[in-house]
Amino acid sequence: VKQHFASIDEETAAIVKEPGNVLHYYARALDFYLVQDFDNALKDLDEAIRCDSTFFPAYFSRALIYYKQLEYRKRDRKFEVETVEEQNLQVRSYDYNKVREDLDRVIELAPDFVYAYYNRGNILAVMKDYRAALVDYNKAIELDPRFADAYYNRGLTNIFLGNNRQGIQDLSKAGELGIFSAYNIIKRFTTIEEK
Repeated sequence: VKQHFASIDEETAAIVKEPGNVLHYYARALDFYLVQDFDNALKDLDEAIRCDSTFFPAYFSRALIYYKQLEYRKRDRKFEVETVEEQNLQVRSYDYNKVREDLDRVIELAPDFVYAYYNRGNILAVMKDYRAALVDYNKAIELDPRFADAYYNRGLTNIFLGNNRQGIQDLSKAGELGIFSAYNIIKRFTTIEEK
């Protein structure tokens, strides 16, 4: 942690010397992220994007950090006192759209960046747009045929949609590629008939 705080100080000094250098903002944002100062990380990523609107790693990192914040809000919601207004705690699809917009921009700037498709597929699945999620998982697998997590999530999505045969094939491939927990899911769904 001390190393990250020292790096934050170094990058801050570098930003003072070169305020238009996107890499200094990006590096400091990553350090802020690693010490879990998400607000400052997001501010630096916004500034990096302002400096260079074609720097796709800033969009990708901003999407990941914002997603992590949303997940924390969802998790913490269970522990909140019930007197707080429900609408203030609710994680809405609008919030996920912000993550999706950043991932859309990454794909526009770097169309071969496999993790953008994979993560957008995950966001689409959270938003319950399962068919669009399948399209992104397909693209991730097309770009990297050994992407075990993409097979795994595509398999789960197919099973959720009732395409058990395709889902089991994907889970089997995920298991072959090292996600051994996929085999437990296969056992559960091999007895369920295809819809």
